[in-house]
Amino acid sequence: MYRVLLVDDEEMVTQGLSRFVHWEEEGYIVAGTATSVARALVFLENESVDLVITDIQMPVQNGLDLIRILKEKYPHIKTIILSGYSEFSYAQEALRLGAIDYLTKPINFGAMKTVLHKLRETLEKEQPSENDTQMREMLAHTLIMNFANGYPYDESRAATCLNSHCPITVVRIVSHNKSSLPQSLPLEFQEYFTPCQIVSLGEDEIFAVLEGERIAFDLSKALADFSEKTACNLPLCIGVSEQQPRYSQLRTGALQAAKAMRYQNARSGGGVMLYQQVRKMFVSYGGASDTAIPHLVELLSTPEKRSQLVVEFSNTLSAMETQPSFSLTKAQHFCIELLVELDTPVQQLALPDYPRHIILSDVLMDVLASKNILEINNCVTQYLQQLVDKILQVDEAKFTGELIDRIKDYIQNHFAENLTLAVLSELFYVSPVYLSRLFKRKTGTNFVEYLTALRMEKAKIFLADSNLKVYNVAEMVGYENPRYFARLFRESTGYVPQEYRAMLQEKPQ
Repeated sequence: MYRVLLVDDEEMVTQGLSRFVHWEEEGYIVAGTATSVARALVFLENESVDLVITDIQMPVQNGLDLIRILKEKYPHIKTIILSGYSEFSYAQEALRLGAIDYLTKPINFGAMKTVLHKLRETLEKEQPSENDTQMREMLAHTLIMNFANGYPYDESRAATCLNSHCPITVVRIVSHNKSSLPQSLPLEFQEYFTPCQIVSLGEDEIFAVLEGERIAFDLSKALADFSEKTACNLPLCIGVSEQQPRYSQLRTGALQAAKAMRYQNARSGGGVMLYQQVRKMFVSYGGASDTAIPHLVELLSTPEKRSQLVVEFSNTLSAMETQPSFSLTKAQHFCIELLVELDTPVQQLALPDYPRHIILSDVLMDVLASKNILEINNCVTQYLQQLVDKILQVDEAKFTGELIDRIKDYIQNHFAENLTLAVLSELFYVSPVYLSRLFKRKTGTNFVEYLTALRMEKAKIFLADSNLKVYNVAEMVGYENPRYFARLFRESTGYVPQEYRAMLQEKPQ
């Protein structure tokens, strides 16, 4: 989608254009409106657009003034002029300055459609530079992970680099034994399932968004076929979400695919698991019990809280048993979901001489065979107690050191995303409070300071490319507000971004 800024001192005009032009049909989206040249320029400092449609006659500065400024500061932006019949000489001047066309008021929407269609063909022929392509890909992956991690969906930003209105299916892939995946696997996957977007979540996991209509059975078969044919020679655990209507439902798809993947990974080998196959296992239990599983996972993942795990589980199950709608089946589903969710942090601990899959498979069968909730409670508490005792044998210092190294690697590769301790704690199965303390202890700095310093170093590299606007650089290092980015950059370097770039250009090559 190409982004459009509408400029007219009459709000009725910009509102009418926003509402009555079928922008999306022509491949555009209205990024914003402005009632003066000054406001248009403020908007352009913070947002990127491909097209400005502006009135000529406006107070203080007119449309011709705006075109002159755009030609100097934003030469890539196309302009279309709106003019009255009596302003034809102005329209001619606008064309001389570089406007691609003009439309007379009142607006003929058929003529508008023709102009937009012609312009889109021109824009499509103008091949983006390698830097532009890399920047769009980087921003696309950043938005995907932000939305997947629960950051509020932004339609206007999504439309700049994603096919935001197509159906999507989320796929999560992890190696069954936590081995590193080949670096070629994402490219193989993309060639096999194009069109799709792929983001690496680490050495052993990839996150993919498949675009367009997909039939679940056919997709499952294709994924199994891909898993067999890929050159990685590793058992892959693949989780697949239900098809979502558009990118705005990416968070739902991401959660579904992750649950399906973890369910498959808890089994004894690689394979494909559709969320719809295990959906009934992941039910809502009502009330406070909906938060029980994350709480119990946090207890297992926090060294000083692990001893509380068994008692907390028993208390939770007992409290749920008092609910009128609770049943043996719901108790079984609750425990299966809990054990599956606990399996990932257990796997990360790499317990020595512990046949994880065999033991977990046995306890899952026992849960399903239980005749009452007391039997379920006994079998799960016994498993959890054995698990806690086994974890005590882990070299905690070695494990926490490796954990922080993995988190630092993740930050290095995902610094532009909306990273928070809450996001990282969800990804790495540790509580935010524990992670905050551990990160400071292992690195000597707090998480926010570490992330900001890394972003500023990346910004220095990007600013060396004079083709990138400052607002591009801001977005590429994780800041939607260029002014906030500029303030942080000055605090870090002593220079505003423009001064730093000028200083770089003055240095001898």
